Amino acid sequence: MGSLSLAVNNCLPAVLALPEGPVPVLSGLEEVEISIVDDDSIRDVHARFLDDPSETDVITFPHGDGLGEIVVSYDTAVRQAVEYNEPVCRELFRYMVHGLLHLHGYIDTEPEERERMFSHQEPLVGKFGQELAGMSFPDNA
Repeated sequence: MGSLSLAVNNCLPAVLALPEGPVPVLSGLEEVEISIVDDDSIRDVHARFLDDPSETDVITFPHGDGLGEIVVSYDTAVRQAVEYNEPVCRELFRYMVHGLLHLHGYIDTEPEERERMFSHQEPLVGKFGQELAGMSFPDNA
């Protein structure tokens, strides 16, 4: 997990250098906590806080007290990694970058917004997640 944490830390200044989205909070946060959970846990968070009982890949919370939170699903990363022939570690990193972009104000509810967000996300994943391509987890050896 050290390489994953290093990739996120290295990527953070590049995210902050991007134009801010409509409701940015990232630059004012003192800390961003990232949790890697299973589908049952992310489904619970999704239901309790967003009134949606389905699983998802990433949920982001700006808490307003200097803390941001990114919750990512390991189970979803495993499924998506297999589907897209991507290492699990880099898929997890993709979700973390996606969460950072949400905290930087990007939204992805409409196709145009999603396209704008992904146009920043994927180059960041490619650049800062490059060394993660050779890493594997038990589900993605």
